[in-house]
Amino acid sequence: MTDSKSVLVIGSGAAGNGAARSLARSGWDVTVADGDRIGGTCLWRGCMPKKSLARSASVHRTVLSAEQYGSGPCDPQTDWQTVLAWKWHSQETYAGDQEKILSDLGIRLLKSTARFVSPEQVDVGGELLSPTHTVIATGSTPIKPPVRGIELADTSDDALGYHELPGSLLIVGGGFIGLEFAGMFASFGTAVTVVSSGPRPLEMLDEDVASVAVRRLERMGVTFFSDCRMQGLLEDPEGIRTTFLEKPTNMTHEGVYQRVLVATGRKPALASLDVAAAGIALDDRGRLVLDSSLATTNPRVWAGGDAAGGMMQTPVASYEGRCIAASIDTGAPVVPEYGSVPTCVFTVPNIAQVGLNEADARSQGIAYRVGNTPFEYLGAAIIDDERDGLVKLIFAEEDGRLIGAHIVGPTASDLIYGLAVAMKCGATASTIRDTLGIHPAYCESVNWAAW
Repeated sequence: MTDSKSVLVIGSGAAGNGAARSLARSGWDVTVADGDRIGGTCLWRGCMPKKSLARSASVHRTVLSAEQYGSGPCDPQTDWQTVLAWKWHSQETYAGDQEKILSDLGIRLLKSTARFVSPEQVDVGGELLSPTHTVIATGSTPIKPPVRGIELADTSDDALGYHELPGSLLIVGGGFIGLEFAGMFASFGTAVTVVSSGPRPLEMLDEDVASVAVRRLERMGVTFFSDCRMQGLLEDPEGIRTTFLEKPTNMTHEGVYQRVLVATGRKPALASLDVAAAGIALDDRGRLVLDSSLATTNPRVWAGGDAAGGMMQTPVASYEGRCIAASIDTGAPVVPEYGSVPTCVFTVPNIAQVGLNEADARSQGIAYRVGNTPFEYLGAAIIDDERDGLVKLIFAEEDGRLIGAHIVGPTASDLIYGLAVAMKCGATASTIRDTLGIHPAYCESVNWAAW
């Protein structure tokens, strides 16, 4: 790798693939280095296995309620090994032949970890490379807080492959990951407790939509403790003894759980890279210092996806990889735009959002109005007996433009895409109001919320 159009991509997940495939199609000499299984975090330890488990959980809930629709009575038993088998089937089917996909594009694959040895050179499994550009796309790793006995706790990586369905589970963390696992395991009958450090679960989301999901999970048996600090974990004959302090009351809670899952976020996986050797600066949190086009302080090196430390979402990672490729290929910085990126929490029910929430609008001094539709009287929700739902739209008062959308309920992950497109196109309340929805379908709620 010494010619003027050579690129080393470190990591084969969404960001790495986005960059590598785009550059290979543009005629660059591309090498991908990855010492892990080819395909990255989303495919093997993230989105795909989580969503597969969520689907199995959804089917289980449906069978439990089948009698009210005229089928049954049903008394479903969970075959956990079959649940895991379906998860692997989903992953492997979606993955296809990852290595062949790369080789068909002329991309060289090195199944080794990479380490910078200078600003210009990278050691990959003992082979010294001098690429024109390097893309860091190493993904992320789970964060474990510095708590006594934390080595007894699992991470999301572990929870995706539990050999047995736990009878009881303590989830430390009330964010996306924690609430997704809470919905999954509670559906199968696990006694789930969620402890969060913030004032409420899903505090990064609109409070109105988050509260709908929390109430539903509570009805499923999930217990929530907020504004808490973990104090320690100890081995116990019955499992793992855990203590945590409820900060407002200074009350200490103690319990024994079969499993403890730490879901307190993820951090960029940079430890093995020795970025200092490449002259790459880190901030005070240990994250890469990047400019708006995702270039590091070494002008030869870029970073995308979870490794960049921004929005840790698979479509964002792929998008960032393609933007980096365009910057490298054209020589002109391409700045990613995130304003209309939708996100989803695959809990029970799903929560999806795009754009600003009310707090965002207020902090930016934007006058706004809100339109919302609860699912209580929505025909599709009544038919499906899925009335835990809400569509909340935020419009700029000045011109009626859609500036935010928040949905909780079935199909939220699909409904949000249309609203993201609408927002990107500058749609107004009247546009959405005058575009009729299907009856009886969940999209009808979007139309109603604009009136």
